Formats: sequence, structure tokens, C-alpha cells
Amino acid sequence: MLSISNVIDIGVYPECTICAQNALLSLSSRQIMNAMQRTPSAPSPERPKRRTKSTGTSSVLTPDMAGFRLLKLTNLMSRPFFGQFAKQHELTLNEWRSIVVLANKPGSAAQDVSAATGLHPMNISRAVIALRKRGLVEEARDPENHRRMLLWLTPTGETLFKSIAPHSEAQNRLLFDVLSKEELASFARTLEKLMLRAEEITQDQ
Repeated sequence: MLSISNVIDIGVYPECTICAQNALLSLSSRQIMNAMQRTPSAPSPERPKRRTKSTGTSSVLTPDMAGFRLLKLTNLMSRPFFGQFAKQHELTLNEWRSIVVLANKPGSAAQDVSAATGLHPMNISRAVIALRKRGLVEEARDPENHRRMLLWLTPTGETLFKSIAPHSEAQNRLLFDVLSKEELASFARTLEKLMLRAEEITQDQ
């Protein structure tokens, strides 16, 4: 059984929500020359002050921040999915992430998929509905809690997962080949610490 950590669309990592910052640039004004000859009694108009371009708003939020760079890494690693698989299989990224979780944890509820991916429950609900309509996911009521619906991949869903997963695994290896075993272990510990912290500070959101 493939583990979620082995399937990299980094898609299974929680999302970082980053607000984009707009740079406010002031336009330079041209000096206006009065072509008309003034009479001596007419007061000379003041020259407009030249405005210089702003270098941007002062803020601690920059593209060099760790969170912004993690978002960039996620986006970069998602490009092959959009370029190769999304259109071919008519899949959204959220649907694929849901498939990855269910392939590794069959019988999960939608809440479990949300917890595993870090995606909002509403987004997971929409993904599951779409996957059910396409016959990729099936559900059954939890015998221990009748309010919960448990989810499984159908044979068609499993086939789809197996067709895409090797490409994600290859991408995973290419990405982490630049790290030594010690670096990878350290990164995994740091990532786990950050994910726990992110869950803590967003638990009510």
C-alpha cells in the first residue's frame, strides 16, 4: 500500500493561505511648460512638484517569507498534474488529493479527508460529490455512527489512482534527491512541527 507521504503532489500537504500584496506606485508627473506669454502683472504659477515612483508598501509580508515559498513549492509541484492529468482525467486537484487519501485510508469519512489534506470541509464535500457522480468513490453509513458516511474508492477509482501515482512518486524522488538522509529527516521533523502548529492556530477557521 502506498503511503500518503510517498505520493507527492505536495497536494496532500495542508494549504498555506497567503494574501497577495499590491505595490502602490505613484505616477511621475511631467513638468508643464506655459507656452503662452504672460503679462508682467500676472503672477507666475507654481511649478508642479515632481513625484517619484514609490518602491512599494512597507510590509513584513514578502515573497521571500517561508510561508510564501512553501506556497510556491506547492504550486510548482502541482504543475505536472494540471499539465498532464487534470484535463486528461477531468480531475480537479482537490479531487485527486481526496483520491490519494482514500487509496491509503479506505473507509475514511469526509472529515478525515479534510484533516489529512488540510482542505476546508466544504471543498472536500464538493470533491467527493463529483467523484461519486463519476463512479470513482462509493460510500456507506458508518455502523458505529449513523451520521457519518464512510468513503472508498471504487475499482475504477483504484485504477485511476494506480495510473497517476507512479508519476507522482517519480516526481517525489526527483524533488528530494537533492537532500541527504539527514536533511530529509530534519525536513520531515520541521514539516511535522509546522503542520501541528498550523492545525492549532486554524482549528476554529
